[in-house]
Parts: sequence; C-alpha cells; structure tokens
Amino acid sequence: MLRVVVDKSVSAALAKLGPDAQSEMLGELRRLPGVFGLPYVHAGLGIRQLRPGVYEARVGLKIRVVFERAGDLLVVKTVGDHADIRRYLRNRT
Repeated sequence: MLRVVVDKSVSAALAKLGPDAQSEMLGELRRLPGVFGLPYVHAGLGIRQLRPGVYEARVGLKIRVVFERAGDLLVVKTVGDHADIRRYLRNRT
C-alpha cells in the first residue's frame, strides 16, 4: 500500500499557503495513495509525470504538489504555483 510522506523542506512552502489552501491540499494528498497509477480515477488531481519518478498533482487552479515515488512511499518534495515548480525542477540535483 502506498503512503504519502511530506519532506521536511516543504514546511516553508506550506507556510506560504493560506489555511484554506493548506486544508484543500492535505485533503487531496490523502486521496493520492488510492488513485496513484489509475489514470481514470486520478483525473481530478491531474497527476502527471514531470521526469522519471517525479510527479505533479494539481490542487485547485494555482497550487501544484511535486512528489517522488520511492518504493511504497510518495514523498512530497515541494508545493507552490507554476513558477515555484519550475524553480524546484531547475535546482533539483
């Protein structure tokens, strides 16, 4: 069974979100293990692969969550808008 874990570095990005956006994001993350890998089921989350092993999920119109699969874990690496995600991918080693 897949589990979602949030990387420690994500706390600063989460702090930038308002309480409503945080609540919505956490609700969507709870759904993630049950729908990951089932394209017709996860359509609402808009999950797509950005790079091998690196994925993006949509939360609302502006917020994106980037996560990586590590075995049975889906590790949330960053949260933000499109610019934040591009910056993360550019700086990722």
